[in-house]
Amino acid sequence: MGYLFLDIESYVDLTNERSGLNPFFDESKIFLISYNYYNLDSPPNENQIKSPNFLCEWEIGSEEKLITEFYNILKNIQKSDKMLKIIGFNHLPYDLPYLYSRLLKYNVSDGKELFDLIFSLPRHIDLAQLAMAISENTKKSNDFRCISQKVINSYFNIPIKKDNGKDISIYYRQKNYQKIMQYVKEEFTFEMLYNSVLNYFLFVK
Repeated sequence: MGYLFLDIESYVDLTNERSGLNPFFDESKIFLISYNYYNLDSPPNENQIKSPNFLCEWEIGSEEKLITEFYNILKNIQKSDKMLKIIGFNHLPYDLPYLYSRLLKYNVSDGKELFDLIFSLPRHIDLAQLAMAISENTKKSNDFRCISQKVINSYFNIPIKKDNGKDISIYYRQKNYQKIMQYVKEEFTFEMLYNSVLNYFLFVK
């Protein structure tokens, strides 16, 4: 069983903010994918956490080349890891559907194969959904409430990113790639968060 921690960055257009959430607009695009794969039987501990890998559209040349490269990476991982877990924050309603739709747009593979590759075959752990069970807002309202990565990170004293998704789209238009990389490195705390959430549920009384 291996663990693939995953995050994508999509473009928020000045005239159409929905482009960052809905992959079917003309302005929609993925311009960066961050990921870390661990071929381990259990989640990586603190000493095993490594720096993530980044696929950047401005280095690779186009969104199509970017997502095709990640598609090949994911396909190769699944060939040797039939029990793969994909872990992210809000990746079930956002990252994966967005990625799936962009792969379809460029005919990287047929829909059936892509659906299996991304949704059906891997096991999924969405940290955003688990975080709702921990959230103080959930306890106060007696109903599940959404929680941001910044807030759940603060619960466990995990470093918090400074900017947000709209900010890095501004940096993208400015071609300020250094600021984008600073943001995604700050954001990629998923291994620490996964272990913190897991330990919370294992030892909660």
